[in-house]
Amino acid sequence: MTAKEWAGRIALYTILILVTIVVCFPLIWAFFTSVKPKDEIFLWPPTLWPNVWTFENYTSLFAGKQAYFQGGSAASSAPPPSAFFLDWFLNSVIVAVGTTLISTIVSTLAAYSLTRFRFPGQRAVPYLALVGYMVPSIIFVFPMFLVMADLRLTDTLLSLILGYVCITLPFSLWLMWAFFRGVPIEIEEAALVDGASRLRVFFEIVLPTAWPGIVAAAIFTLIVSWNDYLFGRVFMNTMENLPLTVGVMHFFDGTHVDWGLMMASSVLMTVPMAILFALLQRHLVAGFGAGAVKG
Repeated sequence: MTAKEWAGRIALYTILILVTIVVCFPLIWAFFTSVKPKDEIFLWPPTLWPNVWTFENYTSLFAGKQAYFQGGSAASSAPPPSAFFLDWFLNSVIVAVGTTLISTIVSTLAAYSLTRFRFPGQRAVPYLALVGYMVPSIIFVFPMFLVMADLRLTDTLLSLILGYVCITLPFSLWLMWAFFRGVPIEIEEAALVDGASRLRVFFEIVLPTAWPGIVAAAIFTLIVSWNDYLFGRVFMNTMENLPLTVGVMHFFDGTHVDWGLMMASSVLMTVPMAILFALLQRHLVAGFGAGAVKG
């Protein structure tokens, strides 16, 4: 490489590093705040780097309920919100994984049928699904709440899963439909002529080919169901059943905010999605790009 090429590459990476720092700065600030003692959080002027490091906030979140009951105060007062953090985290994992599995499987099968079979209204289905995705979710939440109440599913994780499927399935269907349209049908026809069954063709040829699109739809669904606040706020009532996004709001107590617990919760909520996104970003970009170009 010439000196000019080296200089251009160094300048490019410098800009990328600076942009990354700016984008990630809220998470960096949240992490350093979460490991500060409570009195140091309110120092003025504020400091980024802690003078004293403490992991008390993380200990309170992970051992909250156990420490509360071992302390013998169970009969005297209600558990603090931090005692339910692990319950909230597990609830969010169950809801996000359940929503992702249902939405991805249904959208994949539906998109495949839309691109491989003929039936009345076939052309209208993807566009109607996209219109459904464009409607704000707040319009759906209260009618769905009434439906869940009639089915006696309110304050259950199943109600959240069904609610999130309703708002993620339209876009996942559109994405997978656009992707399957770009998969050559001649490959499947050749396999069928050679004696392979439709089911075998689907699992051994179609799914591996459509893997980037499936990953893109799954990541989109996972992020939406992990980060949503509205459905959890309306559907859930008991403290143990809350998802993370709603549960951490209980760290606000009137005018008092436990910023240490809030920042620690923010870090623990963000890091799993960031790691997953980093591991699957290549498939995600390929899936969205293929759907946009081929669809």
